[in-house]
Amino acid sequence: MTALPLAAVAAPTQVLGIPFNGKLAAAPAICPLNNEKAGQICWRASPRSDESGGRWGSVHLPDPDSRPLWAARGWYEMAVKKDLTVTRIKVLAEGTERETIFQSISARFGAPVSDDGRTARWEHRDAIVQMLCAAPTKCWATFTVPVTDTAAQEKRLAQHQKPRPVTP
Repeated sequence: MTALPLAAVAAPTQVLGIPFNGKLAAAPAICPLNNEKAGQICWRASPRSDESGGRWGSVHLPDPDSRPLWAARGWYEMAVKKDLTVTRIKVLAEGTERETIFQSISARFGAPVSDDGRTARWEHRDAIVQMLCAAPTKCWATFTVPVTDTAAQEKRLAQHQKPRPVTP
């Protein structure tokens, strides 16, 4: 029996060629005017910052041939922590049937825990995936790192449920 090196066991999951829940090798720069000239992930515009120093925004991903056809030329968003750990990837896929996207995600993450024909959700140890389709060939797929910190979950829930005005 051969033991795998620790680095091989702890390697981040690759999602669309991005080290999901792993660190990027370098901080993404702003893309050149011609995105196709970018050899690595870059921000399409200045990313927004969150309260903990992380960044999120629209990105360009090079090498479309390395991704499934439904995600090859999509519109992408990515969120990274301050230490460059990727925590969310969002893809807008247009022009591909919902079923094709559904089958591709299921092949990677198993059967969904819910599917109502318009939305679907997969819960995997490496990612929570949510798919929302606005039309038969227009879907968003969001890959999010599973939250293991219950305090962070409770804080987000409290923020969402705080008292709000009834009228505008």
